[in-house]
Amino acid sequence: MNAIELEVIHQSTLQIARELTLNMLRTGYSTIIKESQDFTFAIFDRRGRLVAQGIPQPLHIGPLVAQVNEIRRNFAGRTKPGDAFIVNHPYRACQNHATDVTVISPVFMGEALVAYIGNIAHKPDLGGKVPGTNSGDATDLFQEGLLIPPLKIQVGGEINEDLREMICANTRTPEVTWGDINAQIKTNNYGLEKLAELFDKYGVEAVLGCWERWMDICEEELRKEIARIPEGVYGPEIDYLDDDGVDLERSHRVSASLEVKGGKLHFILDSDAQARGPINLRPCVSRNFIECLVKMVFLPNLPVNGGLSRLVSVSYPPEGSLLNPRFPAPVNMYVRPSQITTSVVMRALAKAVPGRVPAPGSAAGGSLSSAGRHPATGRWFSQYEIFNGGTGARPFADGVSAMDELVVNVMNTPVEALESEFPVRVERYELATDSAGPGTFRGGLGTRRQWRILSDESAINLRTDRFKHASPGLFSALPAQPSRAVLNPGTPEERPLTSKVSGLRLHKDDVLSWQLAGGGGWGDPYKRDPERVRSDVINGYVSIDAARRDYGVVIDPDDFSIDRLATGKLRVEEAA
Repeated sequence: MNAIELEVIHQSTLQIARELTLNMLRTGYSTIIKESQDFTFAIFDRRGRLVAQGIPQPLHIGPLVAQVNEIRRNFAGRTKPGDAFIVNHPYRACQNHATDVTVISPVFMGEALVAYIGNIAHKPDLGGKVPGTNSGDATDLFQEGLLIPPLKIQVGGEINEDLREMICANTRTPEVTWGDINAQIKTNNYGLEKLAELFDKYGVEAVLGCWERWMDICEEELRKEIARIPEGVYGPEIDYLDDDGVDLERSHRVSASLEVKGGKLHFILDSDAQARGPINLRPCVSRNFIECLVKMVFLPNLPVNGGLSRLVSVSYPPEGSLLNPRFPAPVNMYVRPSQITTSVVMRALAKAVPGRVPAPGSAAGGSLSSAGRHPATGRWFSQYEIFNGGTGARPFADGVSAMDELVVNVMNTPVEALESEFPVRVERYELATDSAGPGTFRGGLGTRRQWRILSDESAINLRTDRFKHASPGLFSALPAQPSRAVLNPGTPEERPLTSKVSGLRLHKDDVLSWQLAGGGGWGDPYKRDPERVRSDVINGYVSIDAARRDYGVVIDPDDFSIDRLATGKLRVEEAA
């Protein structure tokens, strides 16, 4: 195959994956789809290897790979054109958590199965012990909503109505839930048409050969990058989750080391025993987002595909651990350990290639869900929002504010969309001063958002972290400011909340304020250019007190000028 044809087929495949993403945005029902974009489409070859993805949520890639291959095993010889499969069971084919629902469609050319299309999309409610499904204090999987093993949701092009009825009977919002699932099915069907056109135009073997060659390219390029790293073990790096939502006094350890040997990267993960609460993380989820992290560091201009898997391996603690839980351990807060795992993996990578890896992000990005009866319609609503802290500082630049860990790639819900659909008023939405980790380059700032409840009653679930253990910096930088949440701030009823809240009943005019941590800094903060510190003070990113305390820069509060003499003296004293 010549280089032009190789590139044309490759880009055509990527374009199909991107089109599927846009179609889902247009046809999804819930705000978590239309606004937050908490879904991923990907294309796989006939052997179940990833070859292309749309705009991805990296935490979805591992489950999709596992699920496509589970469908291949379970339904070998029983798959026909027009079939589509559905699954959301975390321990049957692997899933992040039950509210992420997967639809997989096999691609046929004639009678030959040649590829698969898979997608995962979050659901705002799928039953469970609390409205919104994901309970921060769930203690087993069966409290976390409807569980669907691999089943056919479409047979010969026709919807399995019995299964549709069963799904709709197990959600508080059947119209929205089924609307999203139907959009997943129909979008896959559109993808079948587009892939058929691609196979018709170039031939099955040419397309499959192109996909294979691109996997080889990624492997070859990654091998070159690994060869530049001195062999050895980097780490362990250790971090902690606040708690598991059940035992609020106990933190949970996660660690990672990186072994570079024989032209391969071997990540060694460890953790405390599995948690009673829902902060456990299935291995298939972390396996593939670690590959995504490797790609981001070493191959930013190449795609994610099965070629990366050939040179990256991950080992886990024994079954029954937080990073390798035993059925039926709850997992609905899987993003929290994913973010902490990202933190320790990136810190291990930073030791191996220090000039190429950013500091850890906030690892505080989480979700808030609210459910109740809408006062205008009397119908049940389920509001689900995702929020971000700040990214870690880069070796050459500050972190990005209001953006979270590298493995979380979802959007927030715009205020206008939120207030037009749900009985809530957003009274504050801003960057949080001093939330970022100080450094030669500072982390990105976290955000603060404040809601006023307009319904008579609303059940609130808060699923986040970093209230106790702020994100650390790299290379002498300081940690970020921790997150915090407060109910009814500035009133006699003010009270702080923990990072995990389940089924909290709020009433009309109650106010909830949530501030997310920023990202860690990179490098000694006393080496930051004083003019950059002054600019941060003027923009409200850093307070005058923090400029002096953390950066050794003395700012005049009247005209924001730098006191050069006092600044020089303060920095010399600190260096001594």
